[in-house]
Amino acid sequence: MANEFLAVSDGTFTLSETELKNQFYFYRNDGEVLTDIDREPMDLYQAYIMRKMMNGEITDMVMNNIYSETSDDGKCIRLTICDIGEKTVKSNNLTGRKKQSNFIKRLINKIFG
Repeated sequence: MANEFLAVSDGTFTLSETELKNQFYFYRNDGEVLTDIDREPMDLYQAYIMRKMMNGEITDMVMNNIYSETSDDGKCIRLTICDIGEKTVKSNNLTGRKKQSNFIKRLINKIFG
């Protein structure tokens, strides 16, 4: 059975868990380039955290640093969540872009048939 990743959406954008803990993909549901985004990634991350709290999966206060990387085609943002004070190595590009692209294609096919 394939892993199901938790995702939250506002109808236009989606924030989805990845196979790596504390890493998420943010993208438009229609697959278009991300333009004119403001707080949408953070708003969906907050909705994700609230869902986890309501399900009892998170019981402590949440305070994190959030790093973001945009894909070369501008259609996806990878968010990496780190505890405050924890350092992360940021790369200049999204590694595993092909895997990410296939994941998004599978997700879009699942949503739209």
